[in-house]
Amino acid sequence: MAFDPTGILIFLLAIVPGFVAQQARHSITPRSVQPRTVLEETGDYVLNSVFIHALLLLAFRLAFSLFSPTLLHDINDAIEQNKLSRWGWQHHYVVLFYYLTALLFGVLLGLVRGSLSLSQPLRKWIVGRGWARKLLPKAGIFSFLREEPVWYEVLRQQSRNELTFLQVRMKDNGGFYSGELKMFAIVDDAERQKDIYLVNVFYRKSEQDNYAPLDGDGVLLNFGDIDAIQVIKQTIQNPDQQ
Repeated sequence: MAFDPTGILIFLLAIVPGFVAQQARHSITPRSVQPRTVLEETGDYVLNSVFIHALLLLAFRLAFSLFSPTLLHDINDAIEQNKLSRWGWQHHYVVLFYYLTALLFGVLLGLVRGSLSLSQPLRKWIVGRGWARKLLPKAGIFSFLREEPVWYEVLRQQSRNELTFLQVRMKDNGGFYSGELKMFAIVDDAERQKDIYLVNVFYRKSEQDNYAPLDGDGVLLNFGDIDAIQVIKQTIQNPDQQ
């Protein structure tokens, strides 16, 4: 039974670079809280990989034409003679360099996509245009919807100069906590069992009491035990000194 490497090649070329890009993107932005099918996930990997290979092939072709036209001629001949696999085996160092570059570019692509997803520059540019403010309402578009949970958009840090403080009222006369938000879990709005972690925490038993600092590094609270949260955003001048 002959070994057919086609499946492995498809996986390495069409899936792995896109998967690397997706993981890099999720290091900046949260994953979708909505369940996704295997087909949807695989489709994202393939689209990422297609974009990566399209740009890299264009860049490599330009580089070869400028610095190694003989090598580019050999590749074209191998494609025309249907001997690209043999050429690739003979020049495996070039193939390996290309593939490692594709993985590195996948990381860069994921980071860029994650950054753009957070900053939404195109949406901000459209909203800031005078013609858009007049045209969009006429088309019935009064706001832009986002998939992320509402509380994630409220709590997440918008810039490196921003700090988020919470004043939390607990259920069942559990008192009040006040502190700086350090981290929180990314789950659906409907999921009540989501955690938040506060540092530099103060506590009071009732509204008539004064806040007193709590011992320890911080307090881990669960939304299921919280009655209400007041959010306070502060901008600091020198974040590197914090």
